[in-house]
Amino acid sequence: MAFLPKLVVEQLTVMDAELFRKVVPSQCLGSTWGKRKKHSKEHLAHTIRATINHFRRVASLVVTTCLGDPSMTAQDRVRVVERWIQVAQECEILKNFSSSHTVIYVLKKTFICHLKNTWGKFPGRALKDLRSAIAKTNP
Repeated sequence: MAFLPKLVVEQLTVMDAELFRKVVPSQCLGSTWGKRKKHSKEHLAHTIRATINHFRRVASLVVTTCLGDPSMTAQDRVRVVERWIQVAQECEILKNFSSSHTVIYVLKKTFICHLKNTWGKFPGRALKDLRSAIAKTNP
């Protein structure tokens, strides 16, 4: 609970901007970046791989803060998930859609969404905010 959403958003936005600034457009084409690691192809699409690795690190951070401490109560998890919803909203304000979508994706697609005790304790406003954020990320 020690993290301030605005500070997290600022740092994520700086990291995302740095990664996206380095992306080589031609590396987005084809499927070179999606192929399994092969020693001869590790140098291909390194900028795309860096953005994917960043996504994985942010996703891991969200999951770990929500589920990593077995002594957390459902109410503790509610507060942490609320913080992450705030982070996603602040990312949207700064137009950092990469991190915003990462956070929302993790909240709706991982074990976090199966925590019935946690979601049952959510205040109405926070749940509305999450649903609104999810709606924005769905095509």
